[in-house]
Amino acid sequence: MKQSIWTRDFILVTCINFFLYVIYYQLMLWSTNYAMATWHVSIGEAGLASSVFIIGALIARMLTGHVVDILGRKRILVLAAVIYLAALPLYFVASEISLFILVRIIHGFAYGASSTAAGTIVGAIVPVARRGEGIGYFALGNTLASAIGPFLGIMLCAGGEYFNNIYECIVIAALTLVMSVILKTPEHAATAEEKEALKEISFSSFFAVKALPISVIGFFSGIAYSSILSYLGAYAQSLNLVSAGSLFFIAYAALSFLSRLFTGRMLDNYGGNVVMYPALLCLMACLLVVGFASGPLYFIIGGILLGLGFATISSVGQALSIQGIPGSQIGLATSTFFVMIDLGIGVGPYTLGAAVPAFGFSGVYFLAALIVFLSVPLYYVLISRYGMFSVRWMKVIQRKTEWQEEKKKRRSV
Repeated sequence: MKQSIWTRDFILVTCINFFLYVIYYQLMLWSTNYAMATWHVSIGEAGLASSVFIIGALIARMLTGHVVDILGRKRILVLAAVIYLAALPLYFVASEISLFILVRIIHGFAYGASSTAAGTIVGAIVPVARRGEGIGYFALGNTLASAIGPFLGIMLCAGGEYFNNIYECIVIAALTLVMSVILKTPEHAATAEEKEALKEISFSSFFAVKALPISVIGFFSGIAYSSILSYLGAYAQSLNLVSAGSLFFIAYAALSFLSRLFTGRMLDNYGGNVVMYPALLCLMACLLVVGFASGPLYFIIGGILLGLGFATISSVGQALSIQGIPGSQIGLATSTFFVMIDLGIGVGPYTLGAAVPAFGFSGVYFLAALIVFLSVPLYYVLISRYGMFSVRWMKVIQRKTEWQEEKKKRRSV
């Protein structure tokens, strides 16, 4: 008999994750437009104001991944949710670009800590045999947020009323904090050796080596996706297709939802290769279609392809990153994967944005498509070639993990 996924706490942590990401994606797009309109900075500087959020998130993810399973998953989630809410009013008093950047870094730190804690909690809640399916549903919150957040960012900025975004985000952040408080979280009982290991500082303290191959693919996918996240609004405006930009995110949300009905189960039953190769090709196709855009239909098709591409990569990648990882390192593996995705999203706007003056927005999307194209053979070399994430390998890891958990239960009796 299958263990249930849809428990009270799974629903709560999925909603928490969704709200965290709505604010993140909404303010990524908002901050670019706000910085250009308020301080008349260049598009490259505006991209930097957007992407510094990721610097704070990266620092938080590495620190949180190192300590979350030992110090307490819920404790870190609640504390980070408090900071996430408290940082929002600071946008009202950021009177110059340097202060705005500082607020973005603080806010990014709170986001990185809270989202890593939420990802760790769901990894512990979902039954091992249904991790692909369960994390797929959980990651649907990320995907829907990445569609809804930018959509809200565009709509609420209409007429130059930029602070409408902040008012709405404060309400969402307050609701997130309430849900974090009432969430019941499975905690890892840390051993004396694990507590002592917190004092050791090394590469393996902040990165799960087993999760690095799939995380590298996440990094390059993040760079490509950042071109959508940071510049689609300005690109659509330059083509006089602002409403088409909104349609893009609606199509993205719809296909992301539909893809969750089968990608998680495909991962559990057939292995990662069956899902990841088509997802990478769909992401590349999305960027090419957007680069050639001349009407609303291009944006709608692009959104559909992004829902089948990046949305699948982010959820399947998270599930693959914790395969074969002991319970005490679920947080570390989760943070490793999202550190690399966030790093890609963080460096993408600044590096790709530098190409806009020379090649225009279309050139940026063609460059991003090339990056994804090169990721396909990289995936083969790092992962597929050696049989990692094949269905047979995943079944072996699943049985090993279940055996370890059963052994730990016997010891505690």
